[in-house]
Amino acid sequence: MKKHIIIKLLQCLYQVSVVICFTSSTIVNSRTQHQRTHQRGDELKLMATSKAEGKTTKKKINHTGSKKKRLKKHQIDDLVRNIGLTPVAKKTKSHNLQQQKTIDTKLSYDLQSPNISLKTQLDYSRNGHAALRSFLPKELIKQLRKELISYTTTHSLLAWRQKVEVQLADSSDEYYKDNACPIANNLKSIEECQDMLESLGIDTSNDLPFLQHFNTWRASTNNSTPAVRKLCLSHYMAQTASILLNTPTIRLYQDSLFHKRVGDGPTPWHSDARMSPFDTSNMITFWIPLQKVSIPEEGGTGLLYVDASHSDFALPYWNGVDSNEYDRLENRYGDNDGGVNHHMPLDIGDVTVHNGWTLHSADAAEFIEEGQDRYAFSVTYVDGRAEVREDILGDDVKGDREDVWSFRDWVKDVFPRQQFSHPSVPIVWPIDKRDVKP
Repeated sequence: MKKHIIIKLLQCLYQVSVVICFTSSTIVNSRTQHQRTHQRGDELKLMATSKAEGKTTKKKINHTGSKKKRLKKHQIDDLVRNIGLTPVAKKTKSHNLQQQKTIDTKLSYDLQSPNISLKTQLDYSRNGHAALRSFLPKELIKQLRKELISYTTTHSLLAWRQKVEVQLADSSDEYYKDNACPIANNLKSIEECQDMLESLGIDTSNDLPFLQHFNTWRASTNNSTPAVRKLCLSHYMAQTASILLNTPTIRLYQDSLFHKRVGDGPTPWHSDARMSPFDTSNMITFWIPLQKVSIPEEGGTGLLYVDASHSDFALPYWNGVDSNEYDRLENRYGDNDGGVNHHMPLDIGDVTVHNGWTLHSADAAEFIEEGQDRYAFSVTYVDGRAEVREDILGDDVKGDREDVWSFRDWVKDVFPRQQFSHPSVPIVWPIDKRDVKP
């Protein structure tokens, strides 16, 4: 109650002081104007006299005035502190401009339509892969890296469990194969996961190609990956996918973080669509390195692509999906005859894109220095009309089970061979058909 009365008194005193200052200022200004008139008259007389004497004299006139008497910021702050309140911090203009600049930088990629050249579209259509130079702002890449590396530190056990499940599912032991998921989920530490992998003959320091984390954009619900979510759901990315796939409707399928550690082995040749639950040829992956990637001769571990492999229908048709032909692709396409290409070096902000059926791989991390692990973030989109296959969770899965961690939680809610809507795999393009908010 006492504070309230003091505040009221201060307000009244301030209003009275304003009136007094305004009145005083008016009087002073009136007197000043009167003085200026007399000074101007004296100046004219002086100039006339000087002119008559054959010389001109210029005289600087000092205008005097009066400012309103107002309490300074520190004085007001002292009054506020004396009554037990906290003063409001002063925000400078430069601070506000810097804050606005930061916000604009983070949002700018989502405020414009993508500019995909005809050459890039042709490269993608013909070869099944292409490079998008300076596609994303460097500031955004830095923010993605910060969020995603933080994510890996709190979810590393899940990445190791995923590796265990994949190896158990490919085991010749029927018990392991049938119980791969519960066995992996019952492992309580990274050390237990590594022991299990070692028992399967896997050298955890050299044989694994990378550690993988799925669908980090969904972690934004606890505000740990807001930039990741914004990027994955952005119309900038979705429209680019629509342009390159020549598909009117785009669905976000998944994102993946690939952590390639020092000493990790090569990523084997594979195609992403073979690991997905969809029956479609229209799938595209954006591969986003979170640091610079040098050329392979200097230890760069960017993706290597087999040109036009996305249109090689003969490979799966005549040889199936488990044929030995997949182990001798260099003979089929010519490893040293220009059949394998890449887009390295990659600067921060450069992105590569590849079709879901394009065969790709990556070299081992043999030459990167300790503490310089390679992080790459990928976002995969699919034709919004693509349907889920009926075999995907059965015993006779035709594809690869490596990405089952990505879709197991939602695919059971979807009827196969039907159009569907699900919040875990939302439609993101066109804008008027989106079923999720960015």
